[in-house]
Amino acid sequence: MKEMLTAPGFLSPYGTWGADISSVMAWVFTLLFIYGWYAGRKHQGQRHHLVTLWGMVAMLGYFTLYYLARGLGALSLEGKEGFGGPDWVYNYIFSPMLTIHILVISVGLVLAVYMIVLGFRSSFKKGNERYLKVEPLKMGSKGFNYTLAGAAALFGLFALIRWTGSMGRLVVYISGFGLVAGVLFMERGIERWIPDAATRHRKMGAFTMVLYVIALVTSTVTYVMLYYIYPVKEH
Repeated sequence: MKEMLTAPGFLSPYGTWGADISSVMAWVFTLLFIYGWYAGRKHQGQRHHLVTLWGMVAMLGYFTLYYLARGLGALSLEGKEGFGGPDWVYNYIFSPMLTIHILVISVGLVLAVYMIVLGFRSSFKKGNERYLKVEPLKMGSKGFNYTLAGAAALFGLFALIRWTGSMGRLVVYISGFGLVAGVLFMERGIERWIPDAATRHRKMGAFTMVLYVIALVTSTVTYVMLYYIYPVKEH
């Protein structure tokens, strides 16, 4: 699989299949979420729910497979070796942009899980349409503890299965659990700040959408810099 993903791509003479597929999928997922957001704004609740739900499930599935195929992803595989420009551009423009992208994607993937759960908790279906609940929404202590324990077990299992002695990977697993725990504790604060289910869904959905747009912009900029402006011209 790694050999296929590192083979010459189809969008740029210097790109790889993995980078090209990632670039295309970033656009597909973001446009899909924008359409889902538009459907929600038009009060097409069921269409918004289905488009966003399956879009996020597909995105999570894709990024899971991408991670398993490419290890720690673009930062570890590309790095300075994949950048053909001057050091000052790499240090002050490319590397910060890529770091922001990875951080935004990491938070965005956790928020995708959160928004899937929130989508079901904050809505109800009546006939063929889905509506948001206009009522307080709060996670019980039992649900909080079960979710936290489940996340710890899941990331611990990944660490056991994928452990190769690399401290970098261990940091990734710990960071992943930390993000989930952070979102759970953040939800406790959000419950007090935005108790109403409908309002919380709209505000958190808008915040998540902004993150995805930032992720798309940063991924597109880093792709263009890597494979169009400053490629390593080896093939």
